[in-house]
Amino acid sequence: MLTAAGSWIGRQARSNGQVGNSRPDTEPKKHGHGQYLRLIDKLPGILRFVPTAGGLRDVKHYLNIFCYFLQPTPANIRAMLLYALKEYVPDERLTQAKIKVPPPQHLPSVAIYHPDSPALFESFEEYRTWYTARSPKSKGQSPKSADETRVLNPETTIGLLLMRPQVVSKTTRHYDALIRAIEAEGLSVIAALSTLMDNREACQKFFVEESQSKVQNPKSNRANRSDKSYSSTTLDFALSPEPSRISQIVSLTGFSFVGGPAMNDSEAAAEFLQSLNRPYRSAVSLDTQTIDAWRESLTGLNPVQAGMQIAIPEIDGATEPFIYGGIPANGVEPMALDDRCGRLARRLKRWNRLRTVSRDEVKLALVLFCFPPNKGNIGTAADLDVFPSVWDTLQKLKSDGYAVELPTSPDDLRERLIGGNAEKFAATANVAHRMSVDEYRRHCPYVNEIETEWGAAPGRVNSFGRDLLIQGVQMGNVFVGVQPTFGYEGDPMRLMMARSGAPHHGFMAFYTYLSQVFNADAIVHVGTHGALEFMPGKQVGLSGECWPDRLIGELPNIYLYSVNNPSEGSIAKRRSYAELISYLTPPIENAGLYKDLSTLKDLVTSYRQSDKEPERQRLFESIEEYSSKLNLIRDSGRMKIAQQFTAG
Repeated sequence: MLTAAGSWIGRQARSNGQVGNSRPDTEPKKHGHGQYLRLIDKLPGILRFVPTAGGLRDVKHYLNIFCYFLQPTPANIRAMLLYALKEYVPDERLTQAKIKVPPPQHLPSVAIYHPDSPALFESFEEYRTWYTARSPKSKGQSPKSADETRVLNPETTIGLLLMRPQVVSKTTRHYDALIRAIEAEGLSVIAALSTLMDNREACQKFFVEESQSKVQNPKSNRANRSDKSYSSTTLDFALSPEPSRISQIVSLTGFSFVGGPAMNDSEAAAEFLQSLNRPYRSAVSLDTQTIDAWRESLTGLNPVQAGMQIAIPEIDGATEPFIYGGIPANGVEPMALDDRCGRLARRLKRWNRLRTVSRDEVKLALVLFCFPPNKGNIGTAADLDVFPSVWDTLQKLKSDGYAVELPTSPDDLRERLIGGNAEKFAATANVAHRMSVDEYRRHCPYVNEIETEWGAAPGRVNSFGRDLLIQGVQMGNVFVGVQPTFGYEGDPMRLMMARSGAPHHGFMAFYTYLSQVFNADAIVHVGTHGALEFMPGKQVGLSGECWPDRLIGELPNIYLYSVNNPSEGSIAKRRSYAELISYLTPPIENAGLYKDLSTLKDLVTSYRQSDKEPERQRLFESIEEYSSKLNLIRDSGRMKIAQQFTAG
C-alpha cells in the first residue's frame, strides 16, 4: 500500500495535469496536484477505518503524519510531533498523560490571502465583498456601489502568487510588506495561494472572470474602443480574450509556473499565460542564501538561486527578477526588504500607468547609442538600421494617437539629432538641456558617491562650463536621446560589469533627466546594445547599491534587441529589468567578387606585389583594360588612376 501511494504521488507531481502522454490544455486538469491535496484532506477520515495491527500499523502512522506535514500550520506541526512521540517513543509519561492528538487542521488548497484578514478566502466574491468593505473610501456604501468596481478594478489590481506552505505556517512577513507597499501606491491586490506544483488552478479561479461573465463590457474594456485615447497597442499589452480581474501577475513562489520545484513545463505555462494575456513577473525571496550573504556577494545570487528563481521563470516568460525579501543570517523565517518592496511597487504602478493613461499624455524616451564614441557612430546597433527604424516607430506612435512631432524623413531626424547646436557646445549631438550642478544634486542622491570616482561635478565628460549636457532632441512628448559613452577615453569598456566604480556624472545626469526632468513614462532602448546594463554592480539579483538598478529606477524599460543575441539579452533583462522586443537580423550576407571583378582583384594584388618594372607595366595595362571593361573608370579618370597605381 505504501509503495502504491508513493508511486501515485510521484506520478501526480510529474504529470501536472497531463492525460497519458498528451500535452496539457491551457486550463488545468482536475487530477493533478490540486486533487492530490484534496485527497490528503479526506485521508484522515479514511484512515480511521484502517486497522493498526501488523504491517499496516506503520503505513497508517506514516500517512497520518504526512497529512499533518502537508498542512504545516503551527497547530498541525505541534500535533504531528505529539503524534510521532505518542506512537513511537516508549515513555510512560506519554501513556499516563493520555495525550489526545487533534486531527489535522484543514486549510484550502487554493485560496486568497490578505494580511488584514484573520481567515483565507475560498471564493473571489467573498474576498471582493470583504476587500470593498475594508476600503476607507467605501465606508457607508453598499457592496455593489461604483466604488467596489474601482477598488478591485482589473486595470489597477495586481495578482500575486504565494507559496501555500509559508502562508499556512504564518511565515508571511515578506508577503505582508510587499502587499502593503503595493496598496500604498494606490493599487489593489489579489494574493492567491497556489498548489505549488501548478499555478494555473489558482489563476483560473481567482484571476479570470467566470465563464458566464465573459461578455466584455464596452464601458470598461478598451478593446471595444474605436478612439485613440488609450495607450493599449503600441507599448501596451493587449486585453485577454477572457475578462481578467488583474493587470499584472507577480509570482512570489520562486518556482516554475507549471511544475513547481520538481520540473518545468514551460510550454503549458506559455499556453496558459498567453490565453490570460497579462504581464508575468517573478520577484525573488532569498531562500538558499541569507540576506547578509547576498548583500556581501559581488555576484549577487548563488548558482542555485540564480537557476531556480531567475533562469527557470525566464523560460516561462517572467521578467523583472526583483529581490524583495529573504532570510536574515540570525533568523529562521523570511523578512521583507522594505526599500526593495517600495521600489518594486512603484515599478508596478509605472507599468499600470501605461495601461490606463490617455495616449496623448504618455511621455516616451527613445535612447540611441554612440559606440565607439564619436559623432559618426551615433545611432549604432547590431543588425539594425537605427534612424529609419526610429522614424518608423515615431510614425506609428503618431498614427496611434501619441503626441509626436514627426520629422519629415529619417535623414531629417538624423540631421536634427547630430546637427542642431552641437558645434556650439563641442558636443557629438544636439544639446536638449543644460543641467546645472545644483539641479543635478537636487534630483540625484548619488552625486557624492560618483564624485569619489570622477571628481567634483560636473566633471569633464558631457559637460560645458558648470553644466552637464543632455544630448538629444524633443519632438512633442517623445524625447530621442543619445546615451553618453562609458567615459574612459581610450578604454571605453573599462566599466563593463566592474566590481567597483561608478558611471560618470554625464551618464548619471542623462538618466536623471529622463526620469526627473523630462518625466518619461517609459524608456525604449533602441538596438543591441547600450551601456546601462553593463554598469558596475552584482551580476544577477541586484541591490539598491548596484548602478544599473539606480540608473533605471522605476522607469519601465522596453529594449529592442537582436534575436540572435540571447546571452546579452539575458543580461539586459536581469540587470536593467528590460522587456525585450526582438528584431530579426537582416537577410544579407557578404556577396564577394565574381567573374571579371575577381580577375581584376587578382591583377591589382599581383601589381602591388611585383618589384619588376616590365611586369608591373603589363599588369597595369591589364588592370586598365579590365577597369574600362567593367565601367569602373572613364577616359578623364585614366591619368588619376595611373598616378595612384604608379605611386603604389
